[in-house]
Amino acid sequence: MVIKMKRTIYIQLLNEGSVAFRPVSAYEIEENVYIIDGSECYNPDDEEWEFLPNMRVFVEKKYLSGGIVYVAIKELKE
Repeated sequence: MVIKMKRTIYIQLLNEGSVAFRPVSAYEIEENVYIIDGSECYNPDDEEWEFLPNMRVFVEKKYLSGGIVYVAIKELKE
């Protein structure tokens, strides 16, 4: 696995009462494929993330909070 770049991606938060996202750090390993880091902000007692640290995810560009960002949309099994 070759890490191309570290970038901020967005992960949907579950059970928040409305749609909410958490920005987290992740490592690009292929085009639109990232491994979630998030170690600096992950707290399972505080938030429930749709995808967890160390998961391999596919991302898409989406419009959130006034800008285009990368959003994790599905887990990729190895």
